[in-house]
Amino acid sequence: MARTLHVDGNSGKAFIYKGDAPPATYANPSAAQLGDLHFHSDLSYLGNTQVLEATITHPERVRSSSSSKWGGTTYRAQQGAQSYVLGTNSLGAIRPAVAFYGGAQMPAGTVVHKVGQSVRAVSIIVTASQIRLYENWLTFDDSLPAVARTYRIYLFQTLFAGSGNTSLRIAPGEFTAGFGKLSTSYRYLRRANDAPDLFVTAGRTADVQSGGIKVVLPGGAVPLQSATYTGSFAGVPGTGVRI
Repeated sequence: MARTLHVDGNSGKAFIYKGDAPPATYANPSAAQLGDLHFHSDLSYLGNTQVLEATITHPERVRSSSSSKWGGTTYRAQQGAQSYVLGTNSLGAIRPAVAFYGGAQMPAGTVVHKVGQSVRAVSIIVTASQIRLYENWLTFDDSLPAVARTYRIYLFQTLFAGSGNTSLRIAPGEFTAGFGKLSTSYRYLRRANDAPDLFVTAGRTADVQSGGIKVVLPGGAVPLQSATYTGSFAGVPGTGVRI
């Protein structure tokens, strides 16, 4: 199917759509027409500008126990936290990010290490200057040995408003349109029903019942379900996207 690029010389509005219908058809698109559009300067986009992959060696977390000749050995739950620097934020501003661990999207509080009932969970934090990893750990009867884990983070520029006064620019190795919203400098987050790079959802990804927890990722994977969990949480279906 043909694709049409149209740029309005008066308003600077630029859009790319399927087919060869008159440009006026998509000048002010309705929700029903969004599936026909590859790009429209009136819409907002997320452009991937940085991919950071880092391996962190999480230190050993030793269980707390005490022994006596009368009562045997008892274990006390203990917890703690630690922050790690994964890398520099190249944008210099706080922007949306999507993190991966083990090939799956990593929501906040993802469990990356479990021995018995002792667990290690992590979350990604983005500051204006750094991309950081925050670890929470909790030990019961078992210690958590040191482990290395690799994380991948996609950082996105928010392309919600145009900038500058150039509606269309075509040069060797460079293409921009829509006042900077469309650019070969970015990789874009776009919907993909087949073979997506990842799944995203605004819904919850975990449920707690009877003292147990179950985590269901947007793609349907179940990375954690404790033995005491008695609920029926099936997760919230995610939207497949490609970058």
